[in-house]
Amino acid sequence: MFEIIIDTGGTFTDGVLIDEEQKTGVAKFETTPAEPAVGIMNCITRLAEERNLTLQELLRNTSTVTIGTTLPTNTILEEKGAKCCLLYTKGFRDTFELGRTMPKVDIYNLKVPAPRVLIPRYLRFGVEERIQYDGQVITPLKENDVLAAVKKAKEYKVEVPVICFLHSYINPAHEERAAEIVKAEYPDVVVSSRIMRRWIEYDRLSTATFAAYVKPLLTRFFRILEERLKEAKFRGTLLLSTGLGDVTTAELSLENPGHLLGSGLATGALMGRFLAEQCGFNNVLTFDMGGTSVDIGVLKDRTIATTTEMIIGDQKNAMESMDITSIGEGGGSIAWIDRLGILRVGPESAGADPGPACYDKGGKRPTTTDADVVLGYIPADYFLGGTIPLNPSLARKAIEEEIARPLKMDAVEAAYSIASLSETIMGERVFLSIVEKGYDPRDFVLIAGGGAGPVHGVAMAARLGMKKVYIPKHAGVFSAFGGIVADYGYVLNSFYYRRDDEASADDVKALYDAMEKEAIETLARQGIGKKDMSIVRGAEMRYYGQLRDIDVTLPEVSPGTDFTAATLKELVAAFHSRHEALYGWADPALPAVIALLKLRAIARRRPFRLAEQTPVSQDPSAALKRRRQVYFKQLGGFKETPCYDGDRLQHGIAIKGPAIIEEQKTTIVVPPEAEVKVDAYGNYLVTIS
Repeated sequence: MFEIIIDTGGTFTDGVLIDEEQKTGVAKFETTPAEPAVGIMNCITRLAEERNLTLQELLRNTSTVTIGTTLPTNTILEEKGAKCCLLYTKGFRDTFELGRTMPKVDIYNLKVPAPRVLIPRYLRFGVEERIQYDGQVITPLKENDVLAAVKKAKEYKVEVPVICFLHSYINPAHEERAAEIVKAEYPDVVVSSRIMRRWIEYDRLSTATFAAYVKPLLTRFFRILEERLKEAKFRGTLLLSTGLGDVTTAELSLENPGHLLGSGLATGALMGRFLAEQCGFNNVLTFDMGGTSVDIGVLKDRTIATTTEMIIGDQKNAMESMDITSIGEGGGSIAWIDRLGILRVGPESAGADPGPACYDKGGKRPTTTDADVVLGYIPADYFLGGTIPLNPSLARKAIEEEIARPLKMDAVEAAYSIASLSETIMGERVFLSIVEKGYDPRDFVLIAGGGAGPVHGVAMAARLGMKKVYIPKHAGVFSAFGGIVADYGYVLNSFYYRRDDEASADDVKALYDAMEKEAIETLARQGIGKKDMSIVRGAEMRYYGQLRDIDVTLPEVSPGTDFTAATLKELVAAFHSRHEALYGWADPALPAVIALLKLRAIARRRPFRLAEQTPVSQDPSAALKRRRQVYFKQLGGFKETPCYDGDRLQHGIAIKGPAIIEEQKTTIVVPPEAEVKVDAYGNYLVTIS
């Protein structure tokens, strides 16, 4: 049986096929933004053709299809989601506007416009009810207010209502009763306490709103995809990757679409960790440059950090997800001149349609990809293995008209300025991502993925003083490959808020037991037995008087493992150790607050390992494909550069720059100051002198 993993990006849809012997195949197809399922099916068709199978023959023998997608995140950013309304506790209508200050907002600038919200004020309906912070009901739910809100929602043609009442994290009774009433008209009502149980009102509201906003679109997408897969004889399981790097069924993901925010980004970090473990790297930085964006992950000691501070647009997703930085600086990023006459690149992207000018699909504005074609970095006749022929003259024309002439320079100089500026922008963000965490980029190995990552990764790493860059042979489908090593998972949390000297091991145990029971039932719905699961208990904690929590986890255990007073002490001790690791100090004499209890249920999927090759001669001449003109500023301009066929390079071969390696799904640019060696897995280790 086969497994298929798909990653749907803004420009390309990537696919990986793996069989029972763990032999893999890869494919790329242009994303179809208006109907993502079309691009996915076309990508699967290409995977089938690679094995000389029809689409039906492949899917009939496929056990799982796993999808990672940027669709929900892009829907929020583009504000193309559902029309939502809010049922709130009377007196708390403006929680959106009064919510926590976003990191990118200049709080001292009175001219900064108010943050954009997804539910306008006129669609927020107050409900009389009040539950105290300890769960005690002060004011009973006024059901007539709920009925009145439903009536107004119908008048305004609302698609999805959101219910978010004060202190529902400790007692959700009023939200649940209101949901029962609303369901008569709106079966897809979103309830904040089901989305997450966090005590910060704004966090719950913003995250629940995101879930509601994308739910109809995701439902339609999954239904269409399921129908198309079924028509093509697929009888296996459709899985979705989450923002935390887990996989779950489409049915479960639609119950809480918030889990899908960040989907697609997380699998890239998983791939980075997998490669670090395979190759013995300790600290790695994942650099996944696609057509639309660049995703950056910092893995210190092979550990993927998580966050509850993801910002999408002007609002916050507080659902726990992998800490991945994403910027609008991909191969399709458009180069433009601002009103001050300064060259800019991104964040707007040409996307898949019309795409860069060189695609010859009607695009007129120059992009980083157009600059790469003019400079000779990307072969016009072998882009995606020759499946998409590029037109260099159109790339040059777009750069001349839009950039070169206004700035009074020639087209090549303008193209180099575009590529160099893009590397500078990405390098600055990479530098900040590492330094903000207290680390030195020179202590990290850069793992370059994505179709454009190997084109610019080595030059960018050199700017940062990094010495090693690791490029997977299948870097062009980097995030999709990461889906191979994703496990089934489900995360729950429960509000607690007690100082460690006041905490009761019995109370904590009861909360963990309740979460464990729910997690076991949830994974059972995906066909996973209790004996195949493991449990990770954790908490969000802080010292008494601090404002920010840090994540603490205990070792993985089997379901049913008892939680005792000794385990509670272990949890508190883990907090002190983690605090010292993060901030350089800890004081076990200070009281620690357990703000939130967390539990993650995990079920391992089939382990995967890269096949190893036998070393051969270090002479790369047999793989020499041709020589062509490639631009290197440090060598004074264009230089006749050897280009190698990536499919003919084997373990042990070493190549000194300048050189170009033409893979079917990407191109590796090796500058003069670098040397690349093919390792035992067929991947490329670049050393920068």
